[in-house]
Amino acid sequence: MLDEAGFKRGPDGVRFRLVHDFLPYGDGYRRTADYLRQTLAKIGIDITIRSQDFATYIKRVYTERDFDFTNNSMGNTFDPTVGVQRLYWSKNFKKGVPFSNGSHYNNSDVDSLLEAATVELDPAKRVAEFRKFQDLIAQDVPDLTLLTLENLTVYNKRVRDHTVGADGLNGNLAGVWLAS
Repeated sequence: MLDEAGFKRGPDGVRFRLVHDFLPYGDGYRRTADYLRQTLAKIGIDITIRSQDFATYIKRVYTERDFDFTNNSMGNTFDPTVGVQRLYWSKNFKKGVPFSNGSHYNNSDVDSLLEAATVELDPAKRVAEFRKFQDLIAQDVPDLTLLTLENLTVYNKRVRDHTVGADGLNGNLAGVWLAS
């Protein structure tokens, strides 16, 4: 498909070169970058991995826009309006603001659906708006989700009122109590 799209391999076997910046927060992002470099090399895409401290990464990606692609993680939080909208709403491309619309995605239909869902009170209508939003995102592919983490809570059945708030696993457990 890359050949058909005009990206034929050169004499060195490379179709094109990209620079990859990974989120410098734990070893997993670096390992993912290494995996992507090795995997994409098999189809002729040469990746240079650029490593930097967190402040430089944020400045490069969200202020200077000096990157070809990046891998990071985004939490969707307790409601799509809070956790998902920030990533795809064109009005949330804010230069220098980390974890906003970093891909600079812009689709007026997506904006309209997100804005309507934000104020919709009927749960069924809200779900329908988010489904239409998901369909558009799936067609446009402004980013790729490589994996989704499964968050589990292990607890004793006597432990009550844990991980029940909007912050889920990140909660402070202030309301936890033990049943007798």
